[in-house]
Order: sequence, then structure tokens, then C-alpha cells
Amino acid sequence: MGKLLNSVALLLSLACLSWPRPGSAATDYAAIVVDADSGTVLESVAATARWYPASLTKVMTVYLAFEEIEAGRLTLDEELAVSAHAAAQPATELGLGAGQKITVEDTIFAIILQSANDAAVTLAERIGGSEEAFAERMTAKARALGMSRTVFRNASGLPDPEQVTTARDMAVLAKALLENYPQYYHFFSTTSFTFGGQTFGTINGILSRYAGADGIKTGFTCGSGYNLVASAKRNGRRLIGVLLGSRTNFERHSEMGRLLDVGFATDPQTLDGKVKLAELETSDGEADPAPPIQLSTAECAYGVSATSIEAGLTGTGLGGGWALIFGASSSKAQAQHLLGQARQQLKPVLAGGRAVILPKQWEGVRRYSALLAGLSKEQAGKACKHLWSVGTYCLALSPQVLRNPQAVWR
Repeated sequence: MGKLLNSVALLLSLACLSWPRPGSAATDYAAIVVDADSGTVLESVAATARWYPASLTKVMTVYLAFEEIEAGRLTLDEELAVSAHAAAQPATELGLGAGQKITVEDTIFAIILQSANDAAVTLAERIGGSEEAFAERMTAKARALGMSRTVFRNASGLPDPEQVTTARDMAVLAKALLENYPQYYHFFSTTSFTFGGQTFGTINGILSRYAGADGIKTGFTCGSGYNLVASAKRNGRRLIGVLLGSRTNFERHSEMGRLLDVGFATDPQTLDGKVKLAELETSDGEADPAPPIQLSTAECAYGVSATSIEAGLTGTGLGGGWALIFGASSSKAQAQHLLGQARQQLKPVLAGGRAVILPKQWEGVRRYSALLAGLSKEQAGKACKHLWSVGTYCLALSPQVLRNPQAVWR
């Protein structure tokens, strides 16, 4: 499985985290709004269509952590040791180093507020022994909860063509979390936490954009588009909303707001006779096409299409040609360390390139990207292939993507 994932990761790096668009197009997005108490479906669009979950995967990761805590097999103050595999996870991440210690509580905060992949894998390895074994347990729990069309292959939501879900299934998971572990729901409502002397804010913008919203989780990859599971409470009534496949961050929040408004406008006295969440069609869907790829390599940006790409990168140091990105960190020093480590590993295959540390801002979070710019396509491909072979994350960025000032890698 490890070799397979490495191969998939290499292909993704050279294609900017996307696969060829399936021949048969699916719906443009999927959505569902559910009354949390009764499970009544208030609004639904392609709710059982398969989709890539992206970081919505992490809701199941922490769900299993809550299960372990309630069973007495895990405690919030237990310190976890970060493995080399966990520390090597690509952005977004907390910047954890191999051998570093982090409590379960801080790990959960990092997963929910920062969508930290390194924290998710650290927790998965503690509970499952390995990320692969944990992913099998995630899928088994999904089946037990009634998430009949969901398959998990990792703990973080990083792209894997076999890792799929539906809007309906994510609503089932959110409802189960609210019902089974209400004592831990405060993790999803928290807007900041402190670790290692640094304060981190939440990247979940719905908390500040919609009155009554108090969780749950965002997700994004080029393949999935902008995903969101949200819960909001007004006048003692709670709704769960799931939106998969928005094409921009703004669209994700505005459409979720519209969906929740529709739900809250529904008279509770009229719920009898409406379809329940558990009654939605849940066939195994073996004949279904693969989930759609929402954003192509050229489109993989914050609402900027290929035709509106700006020409020039004045002041960034990126210049022309291809570039390699080795991840993003919460501090400039960590990004410089990533860059220095990658350059050392590249000595056998690459001597050139310009070192660039590029600050970026995403939903109020300051991060620093580590890049090596000014390469040919052949140099970038050969270098990334070498880094993946030695277990180091690498993403090759084309000149077109580099020229996009709002591209997701930033």
C-alpha cells in the first residue's frame, strides 16, 4: 500500500493534485441540509453522488479519537510521539518534527482548526498502529454508522482516487458525532489554540460568516473543490449542512449560508412525511462514474480562471520556468529548514534553481512556502521524482500556475 500511495503522490505532484476529468460528467456540486434532531432532509442536490472528501476526512479521524477517549484507551493529556511518516506530510500541517511530542488535545485542535495533516497522521498511528490500518478502521466505522458509499484510504484527506464519500454520508457522520459525542463538540467551535508558544486560528470561515454557526470542518483539494460540513443553531433548532464541490472559497460560504437559510425557513411543523436521512438511496453504486475533478491544473486557484492569469511575478523572486514547492510552514525558519533539507537531498540530481521563501495568507492564517524556482520542466520532473523516492514531499508547479497570484499552492 505504501508504494502504491507514493506512486499516486508522485503523479499528483506533477499534475497539481488532479486526475484526468472523467468522461461522463457528474453534477457540478452536491449538497444536503438536514434537521439535526429528526434527521429530516430539508434540501438536497445529488446527495448520494460520489465525491472526493478532502479534509472532511478528518471528521472521521477525530470521531475515532473521541471513541477511544470514551473507551478509556486514550486521554486528552497523553503525549504522542511524531513519526517520520507523520512529520513528512505535505501542507497543510502544524510543522511537527519527527520525534516531537504533542498532546492528544493539541493534536485534535490542530486537526480541526488548522486541518493539520501531520497531526492527523500522528493521531491515526497512535490509534491504529499505522495509517493504513487506521484507514481500514475508518471505513469499517463508516459502514457501522450507515455511510454506505464512503471509503477512506488515509487519515488526512490527501488525494487518493479510491477515497470517496457523498454529501448524504457526511451528514450521517456529522449527526452521529453530535449525538454520540456532544461533550467534545466544543473542539469544532473553538476559534484558536496555542501550541509551542504560538497561537493558531481556525481556518473555518463559516464560524464568523454565518449567525449561529458553530462548526464543523472545511476541506479542499483541486479534485474535490471547496467542501464544507457546517452546523448551525437558531432558536433551539440545529441544522447540519454539507456542500461538496464549490469552485471558490467565497462560493463555499455564500452557498452554505443560502442552504442553511432555506433550512431554517422550513416550518418545523411540516417535517412529517419528508424524506429522512436514513431513507435516501444508498445503493453501492458500483456503476457510478468516478467523482468529477472540480478544478483543473490551470483553474486550481481562488476563483481565478486560466484566462485571467496575471502575467508577471514582480517582487516574488519566482521569475520564469518551473518551480518545486516542498510544503508550507507556520514560521519562516521552518520553511527555510524544509528548503535546505530538500536542496541537500537534491544534490545528486539537481544543482541549479533559486531558493524562494514566499509568505502567504489563507483565511487569516500566515504561512511560508518553501520553493526552488527557475527550473525547466525536465529538471522539475526529475527532481520531484527523486524526492518522492526518498520520502520527501515535492510538488512541481508549471509557469502557468506560478503566474496565478491567487493559486491554491500560495
